[in-house]
Formats: sequence, structure tokens, C-alpha cells
Amino acid sequence: MTRLRLMTLLLAVALIAGAASTVGAVLWLTSEPEPPLNGTWLPGGRPLPEVTLIDHRGEPLSTRDLQGEWHFLFFGFTHCPDVCPVTLADLAGAWERLEAEGVAADTGMLFISVDPARDTPERLASYVTHFHPEFTGATGDRAALDRLTKALGIAYTVHDEGGGDSYSVDHSSAVLLINPAGRLQAVFQPPHGRRVLAGDYLRMRERYGEEG
Repeated sequence: MTRLRLMTLLLAVALIAGAASTVGAVLWLTSEPEPPLNGTWLPGGRPLPEVTLIDHRGEPLSTRDLQGEWHFLFFGFTHCPDVCPVTLADLAGAWERLEAEGVAADTGMLFISVDPARDTPERLASYVTHFHPEFTGATGDRAALDRLTKALGIAYTVHDEGGGDSYSVDHSSAVLLINPAGRLQAVFQPPHGRRVLAGDYLRMRERYGEEG
């Protein structure tokens, strides 16, 4: 083999190797896995007990009514000084992106008060619509609330409820996601953030469709 032919062959091999390396790099970049979800995905979902509450319009609201659409669910109380207004503001911000993505039409935002003594339908109506007119507020008697919160892993404690109107309430700050089958699909622990809630939700909708 002449020196010229040898050099030509080596050059061809180098070019092929370089091309293969480039293709491998592109494949690696395009196949890079998505970052993990911030929320906790519950495969198959968890059932909700059959409970009937009263919404901020004074109408009955059953957990069965949650079927057919996605719902964000958050438990709190209207006298909450910090966690509740911050979380509802995050949900309102997430809602803006859902509207832009065209998925708000089959999504609901439900705020459930664990303080029925003070949070009447009228007060709930004023409170939740302050954050967004499409939000729904609800509450119920203590037995219904206890049954629902226990099933969903939500803890709350009312302090000195009978001692006046200025008592405090401790409660879990998780945001829950209910799927269209009416089952608990995911749990978001704080800090939430509107971008995290909206971004995870959009990906979870896709995953739910793929698993279904």
C-alpha cells in the first residue's frame, strides 16, 4: 500500500469515527431524561371517601362531584395569616398558565375550610374569589371534615374553638391533586410555587393519559 493510499484510509477512518461520536452526542442530548417531578405521584391514585360538603354558593358538594375533571385541593381556613393566602396566590398564578395552555376548562381549584364555625358560605365566597373568580370554597360538619382529611392524610387542630372568635387552627399545608376518576393522584409539599405547580400538573396530565 502506498503512503498516499494509507493516509487517505486513515483520514477516512478518522472522519467516520468523528461522525459516529457526533451522532452519539446528539442522541445522548436528545435522550436525556426529564427532571424528576416535585410533587409525589401516586400510581393508580387513592380513593376518596364519599363525603358531602357545602360550597361557597350554599350548594351541596360531594366528593363524587369531583369526578370528570382534575382538581387541586387545599385545606385551610380563612383567618389563616400566612400559609393559606400564599398557597392560594400560588394556585392563582398556576391557573394563569393553565389558561394559557388551554387546560383550565377541565381543572378546578377547591379550598376546603377546616374551620366551619367561622367560615360560612358567605365568608368563603368572599375569600376564595378574591384570589380567582373560578375558585371554589367549601366546608362541612366536623364529622365529614374528619373523615375526608383522615383519608387524605391531612392533619389539623382547632385551638380553643369555644373560647371566642380569635382562636387559631394548625393544618397541613400540602396541595393535593385529584384525577378525573375522583382519586388522589399526587401530593405537593411546600414550598409550592406557581411554576412548580403548573409545570408538574401539565406533566402529570400526560402521564395519567399514558397510564390510562
